[in-house]
Amino acid sequence: MFSATQLIKRDHKKAEDMFNKFEKTKKAEAKKRIADQACQELEIHAALEEEIFYPAVRKTLGEEDMLEEAKQEHQQAKEIISEVKRMSAEDDHLEEKFAELVECIQHHVEEEEGELLPKVEESDMDLVNIGEQMTERREELMQQRQKTQRAQKKSTRKPKKAPRRRKSGRAA
Repeated sequence: MFSATQLIKRDHKKAEDMFNKFEKTKKAEAKKRIADQACQELEIHAALEEEIFYPAVRKTLGEEDMLEEAKQEHQQAKEIISEVKRMSAEDDHLEEKFAELVECIQHHVEEEEGELLPKVEESDMDLVNIGEQMTERREELMQQRQKTQRAQKKSTRKPKKAPRRRKSGRAA
């Protein structure tokens, strides 16, 4: 089982990998898919930190200033994510907006991994238990997103036409 800080660092690495993949990709449709995937991963990551990790840190260590700043950074990222998600692959500003998101996230990661996580790792917090809670919640959030995505796909599909009945020459 992973500790909470290991899970957070793993998510940070995954985000960085997606950012690099976006940068190397040439086709607009592929860039949009990567951007949407990154946005989804970042939304889940932020939810886990806000619902489970930050409250545990606040309870054990305090660190109000650091947590307030992290919350503000999350809010800024959420606003950019919302814009990226509304954009199409053909939007001329997709790369620019995604670059803004990358910069925002990289700044957040630097501060979190440079300041907050070392303090947490030195504390007596039960990071394995918190990591288990985060893992369980991640599964719930991913299942919710999958259900939502399936429902959205169903609602955007054209309804199938009812099959035509053949008229037979026989009387009913």
